[in-house]
Amino acid sequence: MKAVIIAAGKSSRLWSITDKRPKTLLPFRSGTILSTILNNLASAGCTEFVMVLGFEADKILSYLTDNDLFGHKIEFIVNPEYHRGNGISVYLAKDLVNNENFILSMSDHIVSTKAIRRVIASSEERNILLVDKKIAEVFDIDDATKVNFRNDSILEINKDLEVYNGIDCGIFRLNNRFFEAMGKQIDAGEESISAGVKNLIEQGDMASVFLNEDEYWLDIDTPEAYEHIQTTNTKFNF
Repeated sequence: MKAVIIAAGKSSRLWSITDKRPKTLLPFRSGTILSTILNNLASAGCTEFVMVLGFEADKILSYLTDNDLFGHKIEFIVNPEYHRGNGISVYLAKDLVNNENFILSMSDHIVSTKAIRRVIASSEERNILLVDKKIAEVFDIDDATKVNFRNDSILEINKDLEVYNGIDCGIFRLNNRFFEAMGKQIDAGEESISAGVKNLIEQGDMASVFLNEDEYWLDIDTPEAYEHIQTTNTKFNF
């Protein structure tokens, strides 16, 4: 299965510690955030990658080529309009996933290999989002994307939901219907990934796979979140 990784944004909230470099290149354990994401996805069963770049694309390309792509097969797309919604970056990958199911990963979410493997292996025919029900354990809950679900069906997704029972972990398994939904939303001026997901929700086409108790995920959006992973990541079994 292919994995699409979105690494196009400016990550300006982390510029104080990145010196305006892409945050996915920040150190994490023995590598970087990006190398960890690639290796976790590969360990979970992803055999090919599509990476969408934008801001400071040359720095990410140089890092990967200097490390022989960490032994992975990676195709690259550069989004010149990276300042727009992140759904546009995903939409650019449409022709490279060949109408097949694919994993969508953010470049700042580190997720347990076990959890990704279960998302890949799911027999669910709908599009899938990995959801964390352990709300009380989520760092910086105010910044997290909230999910409202019933059974395994996603009913709502938004950062500003007042009533919610789960958190978006940043890992999706999507099919070509996502591109149809995303295209409609872009035409309507709604450019975020969440906008495409909302369109699928309206069609009853968005299901949950839930994070298990022994699985973890981290979203690294702010200096505080990065400091948090430096002090707590030894307990995480990715």
